[in-house]
Amino acid sequence: MTKVNRWEEYCETTYNSLRANVHNWGKPEYERPITRIFYIGVFDSGLPHHTGFISEAAYENKLNKKKVVHDHYLSPQFVGRMILDNSEKYLENFELFRNMFWNCCATIVVTAEENIRLSKLTDNSGGSYQIKVPTNEKYNHLGIQLYKRPENKTGWKSARPTDEAIFYPEDLIEYEKKFLI
Repeated sequence: MTKVNRWEEYCETTYNSLRANVHNWGKPEYERPITRIFYIGVFDSGLPHHTGFISEAAYENKLNKKKVVHDHYLSPQFVGRMILDNSEKYLENFELFRNMFWNCCATIVVTAEENIRLSKLTDNSGGSYQIKVPTNEKYNHLGIQLYKRPENKTGWKSARPTDEAIFYPEDLIEYEKKFLI
């Protein structure tokens, strides 16, 4: 049986689940379980949205048949928080939610070590969420050079260094300012 990518079903299910639980948003004991709904929906969608970006180190790994991982560069659990804090906007408009969900499915190929370093730029322990580096600056902050493969190619051998900008939703960049330390 061929694996079918069903991100749209996960998106609609996630939307309905968040709408069903939004009445508990704001209660500290529900914060993590509710934001995990969004994270798990994105994660379980598989990898439907490849950006074509790969880090230089991951590019070298690919050429040498070493391990790489896919980084959801928009931090889905944090985006879930933003959606819930703006539920009147995102949970009352499925198309707007759907676009944000799709953006959160986007991945950049990195090494496992880079993925760990990227994850340490946020802290969700101790009952508060802290962001050490804005989302749109984290790759540069860590000195991760990005390559990109041409649109019509599926293999990585044709990837080349790029200065092409990654898409960052303006709502997210503005929202995360409250959490920067």
